[in-house]
Amino acid sequence: MKNKAHLLLSFIVLSSQLSLAQTPYERLGQKAMTVGNFTNAASYFEKAYDNDHANMNALWLMGYSSYHAADYNKSIAAFDKLIAMKPTETAAYYYRGKAKVLQSSSITDYASKEHEALLLGAIKDFSTAIDLTPEDMKLYQNRGLANQEYAIYKTQKVQGVYNKLVALKYLKTSISDFEKVASTNGERRDITALIQKSKDLINDLN
Repeated sequence: MKNKAHLLLSFIVLSSQLSLAQTPYERLGQKAMTVGNFTNAASYFEKAYDNDHANMNALWLMGYSSYHAADYNKSIAAFDKLIAMKPTETAAYYYRGKAKVLQSSSITDYASKEHEALLLGAIKDFSTAIDLTPEDMKLYQNRGLANQEYAIYKTQKVQGVYNKLVALKYLKTSISDFEKVASTNGERRDITALIQKSKDLINDLN
């Protein structure tokens, strides 16, 4: 019940960022979201967008629903289009970044350039979101996680991937991001653990 309430609250907040849904497909999409059926919701919002390519609300909710349906490629594509239309939409960069990190984890072939491109793209998305909304600590936390993931990727003993100096750089950057979050709430044990993880990884490399 707590997770469902959280998702519903997120939906209400996100919907308010753009115009409220008006079309039949958007109303069906909203109904599907309220019961947690994000796959169907994404399909309805996609149909709404197909009927009106200027409908940023449908595009936003298609990306958001696809993210929660774990269809990360579709979510990224939707937010690509939305950002092209509205480059100041902070939350679009945030969810696109999160989708890129999660999509990268599904690529087990470390030699694939896609894995690296997704992680670097996520870091860039979170950085852009921070430039737009520098007081939002969740952006620093997620950039820190992306930096940490990229550093771990660069420690893989794979030709063309392993780079100790790059790994160290991104681990130190991750610590800076986590410390930014910790500076606003020193009781965040999860952040303390993430800082320690990066420090332990640095020690392993030295």
